[in-house]
Amino acid sequence: MKKNRLFHFALPLVMLLILVSCSKEPRTITGKSTLLNKPPDRGFVIIAKEGVKLESISESLTQLGVKKFKFKEAIQELGLIRVQTPDPTFPAKARLVAGVQSVVVDVKMNWRLPGKTYRSDVRYTPGTTTPLSAKSAAVAVNNPYSFLQWGLNSVKAPQAWQKGYKGKGATVAVLDGGFLLNEPNIAPNIILSHSFIEGEEAQYHGAAGFSHGSHVAGTIAALDDARGVVGIAPEAKLILVKVLSDAGNGPFSGIIDGIFYAVNHGADVINMSLGGELPRKTYTDDNGTPDDPSDDYVVEYDRDIKDLVLALNRTTLYATLRGTTVVAAAGNDGYNYDTEKRFITYPAAALGVLSIASNGPLGWGINQDTTLYIPSIFTNYGKAFISYGAPGGNYALPPNTTIVDVGGIVNYEYVFDFVFNIGYWDEASNTYYYGWAAGTSMAAPAASGVIALIYGKHHKIHPVLVDLILKQSSTDYGVHGKDAYFGNGQVNAGKAVNY
Repeated sequence: MKKNRLFHFALPLVMLLILVSCSKEPRTITGKSTLLNKPPDRGFVIIAKEGVKLESISESLTQLGVKKFKFKEAIQELGLIRVQTPDPTFPAKARLVAGVQSVVVDVKMNWRLPGKTYRSDVRYTPGTTTPLSAKSAAVAVNNPYSFLQWGLNSVKAPQAWQKGYKGKGATVAVLDGGFLLNEPNIAPNIILSHSFIEGEEAQYHGAAGFSHGSHVAGTIAALDDARGVVGIAPEAKLILVKVLSDAGNGPFSGIIDGIFYAVNHGADVINMSLGGELPRKTYTDDNGTPDDPSDDYVVEYDRDIKDLVLALNRTTLYATLRGTTVVAAAGNDGYNYDTEKRFITYPAAALGVLSIASNGPLGWGINQDTTLYIPSIFTNYGKAFISYGAPGGNYALPPNTTIVDVGGIVNYEYVFDFVFNIGYWDEASNTYYYGWAAGTSMAAPAASGVIALIYGKHHKIHPVLVDLILKQSSTDYGVHGKDAYFGNGQVNAGKAVNY
């Protein structure tokens, strides 16, 4: 019965895949351009009409005579062109070019989802076989600090491992800020890295000392090497793509470029633990120069915002048709998107993207047998918005500041309700630290790790079939059936690998 249902979905998908062209790199079509004096200026995304070749559009754009024009790239597969110019007259002129469907401002925002982090005292350096300040002999699944990773049990990862599935053969792309490329828990699994942020390499150099992207990557694929922590899919490979600055900022086009890059470099899964709220209203963009109204631009909802979403949807649909499952964090503002009408969180709301809500325990530091499935205080939710639930950590207000000892690790109780993994780094001494973080940013990679296990079993499986397996295998918590906090259920690796 279940096999027949899978086949029912597979046949039309094969026909859809025939429509997708061979993968290519993003490429720049040569055109006349003027170099920017003080980049970055405002960016624009030109959406071509379906089937139109981009060369003629690109040449026409360079001849419009707008000031400080810079041609950035053209992606024929998506029908998108990206340019930069501070000239507010550019969109009106570009919309008159033959073959152009729409011209939208490339919105810049802080995409880093606000969450909570807490660095531990457990430190280590490259080349060491055990952490320098290990205080516990407690061992779970051979890794000395995995006993702090309650999220592994939340998604039933050990049950999948016992059946022989650890993600071998799967590749997961993490789109995020900078990464700790030499971090020993993930370095052997990294097969590729790339930065789409001008002036910043993929390696993290942030002043905060916390590589959000590395914490995410470790949750997915930290090695099972008896060293420290372990990922849900420890034998999966990682493609690390920097689409945000180390400060968490970036243009909307960076997300598009990152997805396109990951798909064309063989990613089975794309994890985006990032999000921005696109307003459902018109507003004025001052181009970062509030005292100079000459370059102000009115961002219209019915034109710029809706069509920017169209550009993103073209990209996520491309990923789906190429066989890549796209996962995104739902966001950490506690919004009910069944009723919220002022804005919506992207890329979680994009076409074909699995939006992941967060849940976790309260009081785990005192009682490790407590439930792991309380909806997180911060998670965005909504029956029409959430696809699945996954462990992202939790806390109460006020937080429980009782000092507790778990396996020799001493801290406030509420900290143990966060997700434990890698990501903390002192650059001056090249010392790494384990630590905790809480947010839907942590829930999304838990779901991506489970999906990597599915790809490890079924190589080249299509995303629609992945979603079907997740629906059939997830555990139904909360209100019976699809609900606002768990969507179709809590992802369950132990059951998912049975299909």
